[in-house]
Amino acid sequence: MQINNLVKECAAKLNIDLCRITDNGELKQERKILEKRSKDKYWPQPFANQDIAELTNPAFHFPNLKSIIVAAVSYNKNGTNPFLSNYVTIEDYHVYLENKLEKLAARLQKKLNKSFNYKIFVDEAPFLEKALARKAGIGFIGKNTLLINPELGSNLFLGEIFTDLEITKDQPLADDCGDCRRCIDNCQVDALKSEYLLAAEECTAYLTQKKGILSEAEIKKIGHHIWGCDDCKDVCPYNKKADKLTASELMIFDKGLQYFLNLERKELPEELANTAITWRGSRILIRNAMLAAANLKELKYFNLIKEKLNDNSPVIRYYAALSLLEIDFKEAKGVIEKHIAQENNKEYKNKIKNILAAKEENHGY
Repeated sequence: MQINNLVKECAAKLNIDLCRITDNGELKQERKILEKRSKDKYWPQPFANQDIAELTNPAFHFPNLKSIIVAAVSYNKNGTNPFLSNYVTIEDYHVYLENKLEKLAARLQKKLNKSFNYKIFVDEAPFLEKALARKAGIGFIGKNTLLINPELGSNLFLGEIFTDLEITKDQPLADDCGDCRRCIDNCQVDALKSEYLLAAEECTAYLTQKKGILSEAEIKKIGHHIWGCDDCKDVCPYNKKADKLTASELMIFDKGLQYFLNLERKELPEELANTAITWRGSRILIRNAMLAAANLKELKYFNLIKEKLNDNSPVIRYYAALSLLEIDFKEAKGVIEKHIAQENNKEYKNKIKNILAAKEENHGY
């Protein structure tokens, strides 16, 4: 049996939904795109390796690299939640897929009766992961810049095994989006500037992970999202027709506003710590929950948010004040004035004063 077929057979037995092979070659097409884009305002992207050469040369990241095994598992139809992207799964998908790939490598060594060197990457790769998956034939790049498989859609977690094992490579798919542009038309914040061009810093998914003080426009773009955004995926015809059910470990972490507003920053529930959304810290989750409540004008959470004015973090106190003023200005005005008198952080005291003054002006005070 060819090694290529053996890899896919072993992957299938491990319930890895898609598995393809590519070589160690440079991603020349993507390098040209990034070099051109680096001259305009849409590069570099946040959270990405900024070195274009490293991004587009897989061989930089593993000595004597010969082949790359690209794997994907589906999380399609794993549930819906108005506040969380459906990639927020019960088990951290990094851990889930890393375990699968470690087992795959071990099975290959046993079947081949030989050892080989390898390194596993899942999502945090210093190279263009989606481009490698495209090259391997896992899927094609959609107009929303996501990887799409014709049968399984774009709800896919990707991982790679870099190895010095020689394996026959697979070919890219010929599919594409055709004339469809539903993702672009459905982006509520206009972050998809054109086909295949995402202004990542304007994307709601990024803003839910951005630290620091957000602008008023950014707060509005967050809308009701606590983590991530699926607007461009939800309307994709490939996702609508996909009927693959996900593994139980990858069902959505189905929690709402109250759950996140009740979080204690220093004592996170174990179930939350097991997900992939704590890597930016708990403070940002609480912040986003308050902003979502504010954008939705959820009066029932007023008192719960009011308690956050006593939080040890001045950032949380700031966003609590902002959210209260947005939910019910008349009720919040006296509360915030009292808080300002007690606020011990000079910088954030001035920030809270400023947002109160701005709200007073908007309400004709």
